[in-house]
Amino acid sequence: MIYYNLNGSEKNLKANDIFMITAGAEDIEINKNELAQRLGVSRGYSDDMIEKCRKRLMGLLSYKCAYINVPVSFRQENICDLEFMQVRSRNLYRNLRGCSRAFVLGVTAGMAVDRELARLRVISEAEYFITDALASAAVDSFCEYACREMSRGMDCARRFSPGYGDLELSCQTELLERINGQGLLGITLTSSYLMVPMKSITAIMGIRQ
Repeated sequence: MIYYNLNGSEKNLKANDIFMITAGAEDIEINKNELAQRLGVSRGYSDDMIEKCRKRLMGLLSYKCAYINVPVSFRQENICDLEFMQVRSRNLYRNLRGCSRAFVLGVTAGMAVDRELARLRVISEAEYFITDALASAAVDSFCEYACREMSRGMDCARRFSPGYGDLELSCQTELLERINGQGLLGITLTSSYLMVPMKSITAIMGIRQ
């Protein structure tokens, strides 16, 4: 298939049914409400330290998204068949009802962010907290952007991620294998199914039409 970025350039991928979206830090506006909630401040609040952390983070963010579009079926109640895996989840089942297909996606802000957080954890608790909140809000903002891009002209359900409700984190193993998460995004899983880089998201988003 085609590799897409924000500038419209493209190249062929070996995995011919996996699409990608990439972006630089300057292309994605961090959601101010999300950031304020994570920092525990009012919307739009800023100070010198927050701005210092934001500017430093902007030089580290490298957004990537890999996604596929698969059929969805429901052979049994609370079991979602996504073609390459079956998922038992009452919450996902409810989220996908009425959908005939779904996007399965993974996004990441890149490993450089993890390295910076590890450094700040040692030298500055305050800067670590602020940068962690900024990075979490940033990758969520990119995920929202990517979902809008891939679903243009479609009626889609809200994205639903492993770890929400009763959707087990363990389903990330098959999900990431199917989108070549390690090869295309550099995402691996720990023994407890947490993602590395930490500022990464996996999700399933149903398509109604």
